[in-house]
Amino acid sequence: MKTNRMLSFATHKQLSQTIHTIALIGIVVCCLPSRANAETWAEKLGYPADKKVVVVYATQMGVCHEANVAGHELLKLGTVQSATAMPPCPWFGDFAASCRANPSADIGVAITLTSEKKNYRWRPIAPASEVTRLVDANGYLAQSVMQFTYNATPEQVETEIEAQIAHAKKLGLNPTHISPHLGAVFARPDVMAVYLATARKHWIPAVVIELTPEMIAEFRTAGIPLDPETIDLVERYPLPKLDDLRFTEPADTYDEKKAGFLNLLNELEPGITQVMVFPAKKSKALQVLYPNWQQRVWEAKLLADPEVLEALRSDEIMLTNWKEMMSRFDPTAADADDGVTLD
Repeated sequence: MKTNRMLSFATHKQLSQTIHTIALIGIVVCCLPSRANAETWAEKLGYPADKKVVVVYATQMGVCHEANVAGHELLKLGTVQSATAMPPCPWFGDFAASCRANPSADIGVAITLTSEKKNYRWRPIAPASEVTRLVDANGYLAQSVMQFTYNATPEQVETEIEAQIAHAKKLGLNPTHISPHLGAVFARPDVMAVYLATARKHWIPAVVIELTPEMIAEFRTAGIPLDPETIDLVERYPLPKLDDLRFTEPADTYDEKKAGFLNLLNELEPGITQVMVFPAKKSKALQVLYPNWQQRVWEAKLLADPEVLEALRSDEIMLTNWKEMMSRFDPTAADADDGVTLD
């Protein structure tokens, strides 16, 4: 993983400099276990050692109708192998209803602990009286990762995570994994411990990456601190992990966007890589909601582009998802103790 991949995440999210630092540290810190050998998670799960195993991953489903439509189209087309949805968001119910018609789809719950848009907010799933440290004066989830980090307690984070998972199941969406919206759960070791323990409790993997010692050294050189407690927590976490995480780069034209995506695929190393995309259909509402709306529209377009489809079906690439990864996982390997027990 290169530092510029982190920066692309920050740019895509359009967070303030302080907030991206926290969120990006979260993505890095979530995956700090060192490997005793060069075996990738692709090899551990029985994929060919020389293959680029790719999860094309549509995120932020449920945030708006435009994202839902694009996500479902791409899941049906098969370009997107996996997606994650945000239970507190206004359009989550709509996305869950569509998922009930496609029960084989690989859909996760995005643990959503912030409500970052200025004029488009959402509240927690748990009663506000039970998660008072997670909400602002108006009852909305924290508007920034920094605010969440300062106020949250592990107990209330656990309450809200469980409420989001239960809400998804109530609406007929049985999550195959959990993921971290904006990396908020990684901002503090005690909160991250709850996230990882929840994955083990429900026996569904959490989206995390495993870093090699060389990668860890690279991030430390870039000024990203690696907390020893966090390293220990994730080193004990046994469920499947990614070998790499990539984001599409912003571009000035669609052709540049597509060229960048094809180049991304070309430069991937063997192992399991999750490629994050934020597809959406164009609308006036989307243009108001997201200043980077054009990037989202182009991402939906490129994932239906015949040239991109051909590249994803090349002999060098194997497509997978979290459901398949978990089906390959040997439960006898899950003998590590993450040091956290949820009641």
